[in-house]
Amino acid sequence: MAARGARLARVDFPSYCGLLQHPQHGWMLYDTGYSEQFFGATERLPERLYRSMLPVQLPAEDCLLTQLAARGLSADDIGHIIVSHYHGDHVAGLRDFPRARYIALRADSEALLGLRGKRWRATLGGQLPGLLPEDFLTRLQHADDCPTRPLPAWMAPFESGLDLFADGSLLGVPLPGHSTGQLGLYIADADGRPVLLAADACYSLPACREGRLPPAPTLWFSSADHQAYRRTFAALGALSLREPALAILPSHCSAAREDFQHGT
Repeated sequence: MAARGARLARVDFPSYCGLLQHPQHGWMLYDTGYSEQFFGATERLPERLYRSMLPVQLPAEDCLLTQLAARGLSADDIGHIIVSHYHGDHVAGLRDFPRARYIALRADSEALLGLRGKRWRATLGGQLPGLLPEDFLTRLQHADDCPTRPLPAWMAPFESGLDLFADGSLLGVPLPGHSTGQLGLYIADADGRPVLLAADACYSLPACREGRLPPAPTLWFSSADHQAYRRTFAALGALSLREPALAILPSHCSAAREDFQHGT
């Protein structure tokens, strides 16, 4: 159900996040993916419907804290988490990082906070306010307040980014449509290759390049603004075809991840 025209079948749908190291601000994450916190937050109805619709398998070795430990890092080493948007599969681990500050777009934060106490509405929108730490607001910074910096001209129609640390190293790129305020991230990897972390602006990069939107039911349930989603999807696909040197990494696309790991 992630790409129109694809065969209807049960498939693995990974949920990726990004580990980044800033020269001054240290280790940070782009989203957190799933966490054991997710199962506690979806134990009761209506939140359990989320787990029923999207069954989650989280082997111990796939837990983010376990993967960080394998790299010699602990939860306390993570100083910032850049939140693409607040759907449960992207923020389930926020509580696992007690020292991290959060960076997100204001519209998405306000939309989520407006759902507190509205459990059915939140669940149907893929959001689980119970995943937020109690001190969430005191640790939250809105990317909207950061200075704006032009993106490279070849990134058109994406023209400007939000300079999250005022040094040009991490530029937040609004990717409207999927959520009220979805934030992509334009960076360079360790080898200097340009990378766009694209969250859920598309689910499958090959399908995006071919212009194959998600099927109508998926598009309806998974986008806050259908027309904005279509525009972002089309722009991303055209950019990927025009600029193959740019690594576009959606949060659920194993094909894009494998190409990136192999340098293609």
